[in-house]
Amino acid sequence: MAALPGYQTRSGCRWHWVTLGLASLLSAPPAAALQVCVGDVPVPPFLSGDASRPGIIERLMVDAGRQLGMQVELLRWPARRCFEQMRLGKVEAGVGAAVASNLQEFDFPGNPSGDPQLRVARTAIVLIKRQDAVVHWDGQRLEMPHASPVRVGARAGFRAATEAVRRLGLEPTQGPNQPLHVLRMLQLGRLDLAVLVHEEASTLLARQEFSNLTQLEPPLLVSDFFVMTIRQLPEAQRQQVQRWWELMAQWRDLPAYRMDPAVSP
Repeated sequence: MAALPGYQTRSGCRWHWVTLGLASLLSAPPAAALQVCVGDVPVPPFLSGDASRPGIIERLMVDAGRQLGMQVELLRWPARRCFEQMRLGKVEAGVGAAVASNLQEFDFPGNPSGDPQLRVARTAIVLIKRQDAVVHWDGQRLEMPHASPVRVGARAGFRAATEAVRRLGLEPTQGPNQPLHVLRMLQLGRLDLAVLVHEEASTLLARQEFSNLTQLEPPLLVSDFFVMTIRQLPEAQRQQVQRWWELMAQWRDLPAYRMDPAVSP
């Protein structure tokens, strides 16, 4: 039987170009995931450090992405590696505060300084001292009569904390990666003050081993945290990310993504 117009016979081992095109579409790989580096330090209830028990920010990012047909992949790497890979354009997004160093390198939702309405979290950043230390802190000025210079430490990569310390006229001490170890440095007298997220402090200071430490009031600052992106995003992906930012802002205050009011700063 003669072949239909536009076709080759199977015996000739050739197929119509439409068939080839359809096969190509069916075999096309899925769209690449949007990679978000969330760090490897647990900051309950926001970030868990555990893929099997994601924190509320982690769930919010993944759930909102799924709603929009986006695959969001969370990378739990040390903060320094997160920043390095974002600078190289190998990771598209991360979680951070709208501080000078982040604003210089990355894009924030809403406007160049980050629109507070598009944040994924708001929390206090606090100072911790040994109970026997004499510290004068009124929320603006910090004085320690018996320490010169004052050694203030924060975990590695905690840009919001280090920049806040510099605004007090102090040079922050580079701490280890884990807030637990920062508090142990404070206990050993290697630091005069430690800087932690309020939720980290509440969890760690409840331990018996830290009964000789106490949190200062008022907080060092209250900071908004955003999902920030690299500036090399293609336009189509940028438009999708804009919708993602907006949906996360809408969902942020739903019961599923709210922290327990008892631990809110």
